[in-house]
Amino acid sequence: MRTMLLGILLGFVLLAGPGCARQPVQMVYTPLPVLSQVPVPTAYPLKTQPKMQAVQHWEVLADDVALRVHEALERRVLERQFPVHVAPSGTTPFAKSFHALLITKLVERNIAVSSGFTNVMVLSFDIEAVRHGNRVLRTGKGIYKALAPDVFVQRSSLLTPDGHGALVNQAMLEAAEVNVESGAYTHELPRMEVLITSSLVFEEHFLMRDSSIYYINDADWWHYKQHAQPSQPATVNYQLVDR
Repeated sequence: MRTMLLGILLGFVLLAGPGCARQPVQMVYTPLPVLSQVPVPTAYPLKTQPKMQAVQHWEVLADDVALRVHEALERRVLERQFPVHVAPSGTTPFAKSFHALLITKLVERNIAVSSGFTNVMVLSFDIEAVRHGNRVLRTGKGIYKALAPDVFVQRSSLLTPDGHGALVNQAMLEAAEVNVESGAYTHELPRMEVLITSSLVFEEHFLMRDSSIYYINDADWWHYKQHAQPSQPATVNYQLVDR
């Protein structure tokens, strides 16, 4: 009897032992590939873009361009011995005002400015107005209708060695969301953007170049884009021929 019980127990251990030690089977799930005939549009990381709607905003950009000219000349001993000539760029309200503001900001930074064209560095600027169709910017928390009213010039990165730039960037993004939730934005995203490119050239060499992009009010497009000059209607001469 005792031998029979030992046999039963041994058989139970042999049967149950491997079952207890066996690990559950791991199911490997391989997702099916998603196919598309063309690339699918995707979103960009959330960013802000300044909107110009006052002459003081033009002054902010002019001061930034003057600062960049000053920094470029600090690194060049030969070129900084020559004055800067600010070339005009049209007769639109922005072109005339920005030209005057550039001269003022350069003089304020003790940069020699000349009205002549001989032995000078040439600071010029180009304006390109772009009109878009209807657009809607969607985010995880809502729809961004327009941009914050604050204007500043943002370079490629706001990061600084002390980390302050990252805090400023984060505060800007949080402020943008607050403005959206509070209804501080306009009801429609502006269709008009302007690309303003400033260049400092000396003897056919670029010493400084800056391109800045801004939203503008749709009704203010004529501040930046030259009106088409009216022309006389074409004269057509007819000749009667007797056949």
